[in-house]
This record gives sequence, structure tokens and C-alpha cells, in this order.
Amino acid sequence: MFGLFSKKQRECPIDTNTRLWMEQAFVWLVQEFGENNLRTKPMLFPTTEYFPFPYDGTKGSFIQTAHIIARQMEIDLQMINLDLYNESVQEIQSDYGFRMFTQPDENSDSPLTAGLYFGKNETGQFDVFIEKNNLKDPEKLVAIIAHEFAHIKLLGEKRVSFNDESLTDLTTVLFGIGVFNANCAFREIKNFDTRGHSTLGYLKQREWGYALALYAYFRQENNPGWVHHLTPNIRSDFKKSSAYIYGNTDKIFREKYNPGH
Repeated sequence: MFGLFSKKQRECPIDTNTRLWMEQAFVWLVQEFGENNLRTKPMLFPTTEYFPFPYDGTKGSFIQTAHIIARQMEIDLQMINLDLYNESVQEIQSDYGFRMFTQPDENSDSPLTAGLYFGKNETGQFDVFIEKNNLKDPEKLVAIIAHEFAHIKLLGEKRVSFNDESLTDLTTVLFGIGVFNANCAFREIKNFDTRGHSTLGYLKQREWGYALALYAYFRQENNPGWVHHLTPNIRSDFKKSSAYIYGNTDKIFREKYNPGH
């Protein structure tokens, strides 16, 4: 397969502690959400086949997008108070004592939030709010909604007792939405008057590549066709990670993560 798994490419692109944490977290997520579910659930891709409506950046399109993501993540959208806010903020105090969790967007000198998760409100619904400017970018919008909905799967369904943003990012991979979050992790901005980059989420670019490689390995997809949906930089990290995994199958999911070392 074009040297994908050649010995020259068997060095892991992420550090050992991060690799071991990710593999252990992945196993835990599979135990929580079901091995058969992971192996058989179709992935979502940025095509009209999976989002069969004309996206126009309106609140209506936003809700339609949220319905698809909620179904993919096995969440009843009626259990969510889903809305938009106009200004990204660093901290919001809830009248009901709920703690806020944010997903930063670092495409500015002062990082701003992209989405907010509050937990359940007084009506029993989960409060989830998305920064309005994200409606301009449908792929980024999917990634943000998926991350905030992942808080519901972990915190809202009481699978964890404390917030872990990296685990929340990884959860999107388990539900087949990782292509969106990975692609938005790092974007280069190049046009006639602008040079720079934007970032989204908590896992780093190479970590997304490894997470998706673990996902493909677990699903026994040696050369998945969905790789062409990845941006070039994520695709490169995915291939390097896959090369490492298939060159070290005796280690994958077998070594124990020890945060003290």
C-alpha cells in the first residue's frame, strides 16, 4: 500500500505518555459505549449524503445540523436547550450553580469560546450554546456541536465525575464524527492579504491523527477510503500513526498508562 506501513515510518508521531493515555482512554470509551456500536456505526462526512439539506448559515440550518449530530451520538435533542450567543466569553456565572465548560478558538490575539456546556437547567434540559459566528463555517459548526454534545455523553450521563476536555474531544471519534474535529484542529489561513492559522479543540493535530488511526485499527480498516476526507496535514499524521500501530501491534492497547512517569 504505497509504503504506508514501511519500517521507515514506524516511529510514533506523539510522545509515549500521550499515546498510552489515548489508548487507555479509547478502551474505556469502547467499554462505555459498546464495541459493536463502534465497529458498525457509519461515520459522518462533510457531504450532502450525510447532511442532505442546503446549508445557508441560518438558525434553521443550525438546528438541522444539530439533529443529525444528536442522532449520530444517540442523544434526544428534545433534552437539550440549544441556542446561540452573540459574544464569546471567558466565563459565565449560572444562576443555578452549574459549571461552564468551553471550547476555545485561538484564531485571535485573545482566545474566545466557540461553545458552552452548562449541564441541566431547572427544566431538566442540558444547556448548550454555540457562538453565533460559527454558523458561517458548517464543518467547524459540526465539530463544535459534537464536542459540546460529547459533554452530555460524559458528564450529563454521569459517566465521569469531572471534566476532561481531551477525553471529550476523543469521544467525538468514537461516535464517528472525528473527521470534522480533526480537520478543524489546525487550519492554515492563506489569501491575498492574510497569513496565519486557526485552531479548535484540545487535542493537538498529531494527536487527532493518532486517535483516528486507533479508530481505524479497532474497526479493522487497514486502508480506509474515508482518509480522503481529511485535510493533508491530518492525513499525513494519520498515515504515520497507522504505520506505527501496524508495526507495533504487540504494544497497542497492551501497555499501561502511568501518569506518574
